[in-house]
Amino acid sequence: MSMSETRPCYRPEDRPAMMQEALNGIGSWMLGAARVEPGWDELTLDIKPLSDAIFVRITESRGGQDYVGSTGPVKQDSPVVADIEKLQHAAFVEGQGSWFTASVVVIATGWPSPQYQIGASYDYSHEPQDWGGEGGLTGRDIRSHLKTFPRSEGQLPQWAATRLAGRRGLGMADAPAASGVDGVNPYLNSALQTFAAQRSEAALANVVRSCEGGNVVMDISQSTTSDNGALQVRYQVLNLTNGLKALTAYSSPEQAKNAAARLGGRDLRLQVEPAMKVFLQVVHDEAIDVLVLDPQTPQECFIEKAQLQWAVSTPHNEPAKRALVEGDMRSLLTALGAPASVLLMGVRRGDTAGRPVVMRNDGAEEGKTALVFTSATEIAALDPSLEVRTAPAMEVLKLLAAGDADRVRINALNPHATLPMQQVRELISILESQ
Repeated sequence: MSMSETRPCYRPEDRPAMMQEALNGIGSWMLGAARVEPGWDELTLDIKPLSDAIFVRITESRGGQDYVGSTGPVKQDSPVVADIEKLQHAAFVEGQGSWFTASVVVIATGWPSPQYQIGASYDYSHEPQDWGGEGGLTGRDIRSHLKTFPRSEGQLPQWAATRLAGRRGLGMADAPAASGVDGVNPYLNSALQTFAAQRSEAALANVVRSCEGGNVVMDISQSTTSDNGALQVRYQVLNLTNGLKALTAYSSPEQAKNAAARLGGRDLRLQVEPAMKVFLQVVHDEAIDVLVLDPQTPQECFIEKAQLQWAVSTPHNEPAKRALVEGDMRSLLTALGAPASVLLMGVRRGDTAGRPVVMRNDGAEEGKTALVFTSATEIAALDPSLEVRTAPAMEVLKLLAAGDADRVRINALNPHATLPMQQVRELISILESQ
């Protein structure tokens, strides 16, 4: 049995729904396949597709302890095979490929009649582990993966390029190149395209909030090496025609190469950095006036120092946002329960009661969904007219749990997560008991 070798057939706009459909199928299979006693807290299914088999491993979490089950290939006729293939195809991102491994987590609360919540995290860049002697990805596995989920030049991790080189020697001229710039924020390019189509205050806030919790690509071609061999990293700075100096950052290696071509072409040296680190560089460096994303491209976007100062100085929950970007539900719950964790709410101007905005019922879900946010820029991207209220995360969740909302949605725009109110109350109860 092997994964399908056809190109991903889902349209980008259909992929989120396909991913959720696949997760629901995998979750149902997990509940039927796992031989565990009632009362567990989480079931985690780790998935590693190879060229001729799909290896899985189930871990049971109960009372703070993890119990790792056996590792083995999924039977060829198992109904979960189609759902796993669907999940990997639906997670495909043009230029960046799809995941090498995935972890699907089912959370159970309210035993003996539990409510279930499903989430997942996807690893597009790191080398899969050898769980139980089945081995890692071979050159054959990688070539099969890239045939189905092609990547642009510069998007192949170094470990995979090295594995291909070892298998193919000097004959790998047609293999994708690696440059150490995997793990770029997949939401930023979309936000920049939206901004290019309609430049508005909300669209600019959407670019800033898409950076938060994720990474950007930096051109470090001007870096030097000191006498003791240490690398002195220097980011690319452009001298603008108005006399200002702009620190440059890119949404992808491809955009960096496009910009270099427009600037006359040269050898590039790229490095991925957390976007918030770059924001702080602009804020604290008196020689820098502005940050420019994807310069010399159609989606060029300038962000002024004052705007970045506001983004980094207003309360924000960076760990929670990064967990959302990475699709890691466990890290999200941990971030919400941290002692210094905060959440923000948007309030309509003139509302003396200070009621947080709620999502309109679009027919997909019944009941009321309360909105909370990880930063002020998340609120501004939704509606710049909203006023911002900030409080410790647990106080916000307790307030909403005592109200009439049926669920809590963290951030209105992608990436976001929705927690049933029962799960919110369970989280509050666990933290209060510690």
